[in-house]
Parts: sequence; structure tokens; C-alpha cells
Amino acid sequence: MTYADTTHDVRDPELPGRLLAGERDALIPLLRSRAEEDFALATAACPGWTVRDVLAHCSSALIRVVERRFEEGVFSPEANDRDIAERADWSNARVLDELERGMTEAGAVIARAGGGLDAVAFGWGSPHAL
Repeated sequence: MTYADTTHDVRDPELPGRLLAGERDALIPLLRSRAEEDFALATAACPGWTVRDVLAHCSSALIRVVERRFEEGVFSPEANDRDIAERADWSNARVLDELERGMTEAGAVIARAGGGLDAVAFGWGSPHAL
């Protein structure tokens, strides 16, 4: 048995929250310091999406976790497009406020989900596309 065989079988329920908090602490101040026009820049990792679209997608996904709103198709491309469109009239500051709230509050919900929502914290990394 190797070290890898034994360490991957143990889930740390607090890890997703710690990861989200660390990303929040680094990302939110950086985003709040950016000029408004920076939010309209295209992203290489998400073709057709702007920085703002990525942030709106991430904030809506995290808020769905916080509010436990998991209707069918919740994370489908159609739902992602709808979530972005619903935030089209929001200010960039409001999108960032929602993102910050999601990054702050989702960890506790993910921890209690027994692993079923871990991918939201581990795989939500779309802001890295910025």
C-alpha cells in the first residue's frame, strides 16, 4: 500500500470551505480594484464569455449551493446562460458581492453534503480563466 492509496480515501469536509475562503481572500480584493472595462474583456478558457460572465456564473452557482436550490438541470449550459442573463442588469459590484457571499457561505453547506457538492469548490475554478 502506498501513501497515495491511504490518503485519497479520507475526505476532509472542511477542505472545500478553506479553499473557497482562500480564493475569496485573494480574488475579491483584486477584482474590486479593477476598472469597470476590465469586466468586459473576453476570457480564453471560456470562449464567448467575458470576465463578468464568468463571475456571474460562479456567483450564481455558489449561491445556489448556499440557498440549496438544485432544480433539474441546475448546472447545465442552458441554466448557466440563464443565470448570466439574469445578472445582466446588475452592477459589477453587485455580482462581486454575490460572489463574495457565495465563497464565504458555501463551504459549510458543502461540508455537510458528504462529498456530493465537493466539485463545486474543487471544480468551480472558472475564475482562473480570467
